[in-house]
Amino acid sequence: MSWYYGASNSKSLGELNCLVNDVILAHNFSKEDFIGFHAAKEANRMDASHPLLNPEETTSPSFKLCNDGWIETSVIISLPCDGVKHTSEADAPKFKVKGLYYRRITEVIRSTLSEPAAEKFHLFPFKTFWKPSPSQPEEHIYSEAYTANYFLQEYEKTLRQRPANQTNSHRIPVVLGIMLWSDSTHLANFGTASLWPIYLYFANQSKYTRAKTSDFAAHHCYVP
Repeated sequence: MSWYYGASNSKSLGELNCLVNDVILAHNFSKEDFIGFHAAKEANRMDASHPLLNPEETTSPSFKLCNDGWIETSVIISLPCDGVKHTSEADAPKFKVKGLYYRRITEVIRSTLSEPAAEKFHLFPFKTFWKPSPSQPEEHIYSEAYTANYFLQEYEKTLRQRPANQTNSHRIPVVLGIMLWSDSTHLANFGTASLWPIYLYFANQSKYTRAKTSDFAAHHCYVP
């Protein structure tokens, strides 16, 4: 259940390694524990123990995010006080928020490029033109991020900045377009519990693919 809830919606090679190394090969793993196992029953048990879905429960969830590059951290925020004026923000009372999870951008990139969907990424930008008729001039079509002038300029810059000893190498640098989004996510049909995660999209992927929720183009970078 930890692996099921902790992984992203789209399975990757990193998550498969997590299933093998962190679950099946765990020192306390026993196949006898699967006797009588039912996924819906376990999901209900975990919902009942989650403090966000069950306010009467004060303990932490019984599951833990699997090791797919996630890092647990906490942040300290300054709190305003009604009717009290502080000389600086540093003098305001502090509140420590625990249980925040995030992934480094490089970990997200590594995991994404190992997925089958990456085979359709446009790693080499290009321009698209349309010629209405033989007598009319060509028109530059702006449709995808990887056909934009800026994307092409950045790619050409990486080629110019390659070390001299890698000029003739079979390794060719590429440019990945990072698109960060965030939106409130409601956790249940009944209740007020919600999250505000941060998603990462890749501009190398067609916008028609990114817009389809069934393709799971969004990658989680931060989960509060």
